[in-house]
Amino acid sequence: MNFTLIEPDLGRISGGLRFNAELCAASGGRLERIVAPGAWPEPSDDDVRRLRQLVAECQSGSNDEPNAQSRPVLIDGLIGCSLSTSLPGPIVMLQHSLAQTPASEHREGQHLRAASAVVTPSAFAAAEVTRRYGITAEVAQPGTHRRPLTQPDLSPSPSLSISLSAVGAAGSGDSSGQRTAHFICLGAMEDNKNQLFLSCVLQELRRRGVTGWRCTLAGPITDTVYAQDVDDALEGLASVERVGELDKDAVDDLYRHADLLLLPSKAESFGMVVREAAAAAIPSFVTAGTGAEEALGAGRGLALDVSTWADSLERWLGDEADRAELAAKALAARESAMHEWADTARTVLAVLDGVERVL
Repeated sequence: MNFTLIEPDLGRISGGLRFNAELCAASGGRLERIVAPGAWPEPSDDDVRRLRQLVAECQSGSNDEPNAQSRPVLIDGLIGCSLSTSLPGPIVMLQHSLAQTPASEHREGQHLRAASAVVTPSAFAAAEVTRRYGITAEVAQPGTHRRPLTQPDLSPSPSLSISLSAVGAAGSGDSSGQRTAHFICLGAMEDNKNQLFLSCVLQELRRRGVTGWRCTLAGPITDTVYAQDVDDALEGLASVERVGELDKDAVDDLYRHADLLLLPSKAESFGMVVREAAAAAIPSFVTAGTGAEEALGAGRGLALDVSTWADSLERWLGDEADRAELAAKALAARESAMHEWADTARTVLAVLDGVERVL
């Protein structure tokens, strides 16, 4: 039996939507991706009405399929957990991220308990689902495409010269001619991705007189006020540039010329960008106690404290042995970072098949 994945129309790229696209592409034609229009995760009554109609149509399937009325539907959790009441019929919830407020956590628990099955991208997220709601979730770890080894250089990538918003020109080297290390931070410009915290860390490096680095912040703006706050916090840092949403080629180029990925998110279920960096033998600094640690090939999980992050970056920049050790670990971990999207698809399809069999 073939199945349908219903996802939100966000009007931008996101880790969840990238996961969905790769999952369906690797499913051998068994998963069809359908976009549900609407202001998710804050839908109107019309958005919800259209969604319920779409789900009913997907569950009914075609007339020539046996047991068509029981067809399970895979629902992106951003949609499924934003409703006031649960969807009827067999629903498998694909939960890319977990609720961060008491109100949204209550609603999330209601929908995950009502679902026929729950799929998460990491063991970390699955454990959280069990801890919060007492239910078992299946883990479908994201796949990873092989990337060329990073090739750091002294200058900004040409493809990034068309950045949507630049706070300053990226550095090309210090006065001694020493190569400038390139930090990258990929993620939507929003509170959870915590670029404002990172801005404070980078300003602390500047205050300490730490040189020999530049940083690129890349990702779509989902909160314009927050983006302006980040710009304000970066004022005077000529070694930092903020670029908007990048296409695939530009993202590939960014990885190709990076030394270290920084992901100080407040919450992460997995951290696909961390695993992508690992596939290019790039170490990462991530937030301790989040799912991003599960994605690490090499790097550090750090508490969200400005001094802690600044100390770690200063050490990495100034201690050649520390930098070489992390680079060697990243290279050694590169192969273990590889995971086929076909394996991800097999896991999700097995869940859907299992739900269909017991109906």
